[in-house]
Amino acid sequence: TAQKVIEAVKEATALKFEDLQGTWQYKGAACQFKSEELLQKAGGIALGETMEGKLEKAYEKAGIRTGNFSYTFNHDSTFTCQIGKKELKGTYAYDSSNQILTLSYFGLLNTEVQLSGKKDGTTFLFNADRLLKLVTLLSGYSKSSTLSAVNKVAQQYDGMMLGFDLQK
Repeated sequence: TAQKVIEAVKEATALKFEDLQGTWQYKGAACQFKSEELLQKAGGIALGETMEGKLEKAYEKAGIRTGNFSYTFNHDSTFTCQIGKKELKGTYAYDSSNQILTLSYFGLLNTEVQLSGKKDGTTFLFNADRLLKLVTLLSGYSKSSTLSAVNKVAQQYDGMMLGFDLQK
């Protein structure tokens, strides 16, 4: 019974395809772990907060900050990622039952994003390795010592998810 209640709440709060439409502005860095066991092994919430702080610094160096970074999703399954004056376009597919967003940049780089949130605010979570590649692509900034430090820690925890808190 408890599992059914959890699934019903998850379904009721899940973003639908239509909810994704519009512009999502960057609000901050995000770090989560795939499992509670991994969270405990990784030293708890403190590591997540430390990683978010490091990500904020790396994002800032890459130009990803409030008012300077956004995603716009269109009804025709195209999207635009804006970072400063740079604009990257691509296509997307959304599996609302699992809240998995698949982004395809230039038809070359495909990446899955786990969504967590609601209509007006959500968290985009990437596999840590994928996010670091994406940030490098988006920013054109690949020699960041902060990104290297984040990458080093992320390699130690296979279930670490890194990303962005976004708001409409």
